Amino acid sequence: MTEVIERIILDKPRPDITQEELATANEVGLALLLAIPGVEAVSFGIALSAEEPYQWYVRIRFRDKQALQTFETHPNHINFAEQYWAPLLADHSVRDYCLQY
Repeated sequence: MTEVIERIILDKPRPDITQEELATANEVGLALLLAIPGVEAVSFGIALSAEEPYQWYVRIRFRDKQALQTFETHPNHINFAEQYWAPLLADHSVRDYCLQY
């Protein structure tokens, strides 16, 4: 049985980020990340509560552990993270999970 992996990323945006910057990063990120072999889904959300310290949520689903390993060094991931996403963040937390159901 294939072990589907999900990466959950909780991000704290910098306070000066504009909606246009976020929209651009999300558009570019969706295109670049979904083009990586083994990436099955990418989603982004904003916290319902303004009190939540990590206002942004990113979920990336991988076909298996090999797909996660491919993702880590793939140029699309590195380009997106370095040029579009990391500059928007004050802090972030990354966790990987093997889905059970």
